[in-house]
Amino acid sequence: MEHQHAGKRRFLKWVVLASVAVVAAVIIFRIIFGRPSFKADKAAQAETRMWQAYYSDDKTQLGLQLIALLRNQHGLSLFESKEIGELLAGAAMKFRSANGNYEEAALPDLVRAYGLIKQAAGASFDPNEAARSELAWWIARRTHGQNSAEQVGEKIAKLYAILYGKDCPAFRKAGLLRAQAAELRDSGGENADWARIEVLLRESYRELVN
Repeated sequence: MEHQHAGKRRFLKWVVLASVAVVAAVIIFRIIFGRPSFKADKAAQAETRMWQAYYSDDKTQLGLQLIALLRNQHGLSLFESKEIGELLAGAAMKFRSANGNYEEAALPDLVRAYGLIKQAAGASFDPNEAARSELAWWIARRTHGQNSAEQVGEKIAKLYAILYGKDCPAFRKAGLLRAQAAELRDSGGENADWARIEVLLRESYRELVN
């Protein structure tokens, strides 16, 4: 009788362990292959941390936050985001060290990255056009006379219009808010008000959701 009870206990133990293993496998599968929905707050948090990593030359953290941003903004899987994130991080670092030859330095990686985003997200935009538009606002921020928040914001809005295949006032507001966040970072330098920057980015991404 005792032997039967012991057998039942072992059976129940294995059932519980098997159930836990199945749940864990489902969670891992969702993390790796799942496509999260867009959440403005998470996107803003990831971009803020990404900018902090960029300016502190932390390539590892830059890549990790890019992956988080890509997954959230474009609904990509972890595998897709990792490959695309490496390309975008590479483009950003090459752009940072470039001395005027920006297209030669950063454009190839940007074109490849946007090509993969288009494929993974099932979008219809032109990757070359999107890459050039992305690079255009990076360059504007470095160019005297073209680096006001209004001017940079217009270029970011153009990128959104390309990516989403339409134009609307919300894109211009989203672009301006993101440009203002970048301007605030530049004016603050090492002592930038990162909390305020994240607030501006959150407001920017919420414009894309509405």
